[in-house]
Amino acid sequence: MTSSPPNFFSKLIAFLSSFGLATVTLTLLLLITLLGTLEQAEYGLVASQERYFESVFIDRIDVAACLRALAITDLGKFTLPVMILPGGYLLMAVLFVNLLIGGILRIRKSPKTIGVIISHFAILFMIASGAVTYHFAIEGILSLREGETSDEFQSFHDRVIEIEKAPADDKSKRSTLVIDERMFEDLGAGKGRTFTHESLPFDVMITGWLRHAEPRPDKDGTRGDAINGYFIQEVSMLDENGSAKADEELSSACVAIVKDKKTGAEQKGILWEFTRAPWTVTVGDEKYLIDLRRRTYRLPFAVKLDKTEQEQHPGTRMARRFTSWVTKITDGREEKRVVTMNEPVRGGGYAVFQQSFDDGSRRQDGVKSSGFQIVENPSDHWPLISCIIVAEGLLLHFLMMLARFIKIEPWRFSIGLIVVLNGLFALAMWKLL
Repeated sequence: MTSSPPNFFSKLIAFLSSFGLATVTLTLLLLITLLGTLEQAEYGLVASQERYFESVFIDRIDVAACLRALAITDLGKFTLPVMILPGGYLLMAVLFVNLLIGGILRIRKSPKTIGVIISHFAILFMIASGAVTYHFAIEGILSLREGETSDEFQSFHDRVIEIEKAPADDKSKRSTLVIDERMFEDLGAGKGRTFTHESLPFDVMITGWLRHAEPRPDKDGTRGDAINGYFIQEVSMLDENGSAKADEELSSACVAIVKDKKTGAEQKGILWEFTRAPWTVTVGDEKYLIDLRRRTYRLPFAVKLDKTEQEQHPGTRMARRFTSWVTKITDGREEKRVVTMNEPVRGGGYAVFQQSFDDGSRRQDGVKSSGFQIVENPSDHWPLISCIIVAEGLLLHFLMMLARFIKIEPWRFSIGLIVVLNGLFALAMWKLL
């Protein structure tokens, strides 16, 4: 009696759960981790993370930057456009499917494999935590000079356009309309979209959006896209030394066209992220403020920077450690804390990481300042939980194999020893903390 050949669905399941696919995926993850780490030296963490680890496909590889990071040679500018190389997002999705089908659904279910199944489940949980972080985490920057206090931070990535009626005085009630970046990030040259609201006496058209740009003067007056003597010029993400600018140093710009609903009269202006004051438009007898800025979030506590220091590697000017002494203020209660690299301050679902340091030379005022990365991540502790579950699963698997080897009852031996080891670990942690 002959068996029927496998159909397409069976072949697909076999391919998605195969060791070969897992090997290729892990190899590509190793490759893009190497490339992303090398490019980070010139492009910075945010840009490299976006290109290599948050993308479906990697659009290009800066070979010259990678070789310079390895101190091999300087090719000047040499970039490979490779849209066929999968990015970290796609590779992790493939790995998740591979583990789910091969390591959970198709694996042989028996007491001998229970530890392996637990470990596979924990790895799936870890990959899922990365997806939750990517889609739902909020990341931003809080810059403080010594002595300053703030409970607000600005997003790294999210821009908004805010429209507000100019207040008559400081005591006037303020109401702001917000246009999210997702509504205008596709409006490049030649594209526009009109936004309207019943409370506004005008409509607003947004056009000419550029992610990294700044206004430049139209010196000879020949540009057709100039507004009040200025036009928007796209700028490089690298500074004069060829190093990547910090994300907080990059600015966006666009053109806004305000059209009076009654008269049809138009006013044009350039919205720039780093402008000192919002664009003011007058419609009838009322004034309105229109501003392009990074989205602002409020912390459930305030942070006061008391002191900040930079520790350098001996004999060099290379930073070894940034450390900030801060006061965390929650509902009037003050708590002295220390923030340093890889040692954040946590509270209210937020984590405050030490990101940068300025000895006063950047602002040229001699006052030291610190830049703190603020992260609100619903899956903040999921990787730690995943690692603990992986360890427990592998420990269970090895102890059961040991029990069978020495010919004793595996479940009682393994579970009993795991309980003892966990108890000792908990006691040690309690003593340390």
